[in-house]
Amino acid sequence: MLLSLLMTKRPKAPIQKGPWNKGKAVGQKAPFTPDQVQIIRSLLVTEEKVRDLALFNVGIDTMLRASDVLPLTVADVTDHQGGVVSEIQVRQQKTNQGHLVALSPATQDSLADWLLQSSKRGADFLWTSLGNRKTHSHLSRAQYANLVKQWAELARLNPKRHSTHSMRRTKSAVIYDQTQNLAACQQLLGHKSIGSTAVYLGVDQRKALDLAKRIKL
Repeated sequence: MLLSLLMTKRPKAPIQKGPWNKGKAVGQKAPFTPDQVQIIRSLLVTEEKVRDLALFNVGIDTMLRASDVLPLTVADVTDHQGGVVSEIQVRQQKTNQGHLVALSPATQDSLADWLLQSSKRGADFLWTSLGNRKTHSHLSRAQYANLVKQWAELARLNPKRHSTHSMRRTKSAVIYDQTQNLAACQQLLGHKSIGSTAVYLGVDQRKALDLAKRIKL
């Protein structure tokens, strides 16, 4: 009897479907500070990484998700004369909503340098591997994430604490710190609700920590 029980096949555990981190508190990746942004930019210039500098600047400026920044084409960021524009319209893949983002003069200049060096035109993807600039595929999210970790290492930061969300959160975190304008951050991030923006920026958590620091026992 015991032998037959041992030989009985146990039912297989159901295969987990959906996002691996659904319902789990995995923690947010840290944004870059303004000083760290300047360090990374300076090092990318020094090492003459023209594509990386342009991608870094666009990621910081636009605060776009990786799914929206990676498919950008030359036509998305230039006018009919080939000049880099100061504002671009993006349709967000996550929400399917149109979203207007701005490019600073420094970012426009770095993009222009990359377009000149890479000879990209029209429907070409902006962000492709350096070894195959004419490829029909843009950088993958994994490749983008690896670049972000490399940039973190340039600034002597722990790469495990930074990801593509660090790029998206950096400028919005600075804007909130300086203005406390959560509604503006919501618009810039393209969130549907202001509550989502508060959670994304860790606003409530930050207030709680500040309060804890003020209370003396």
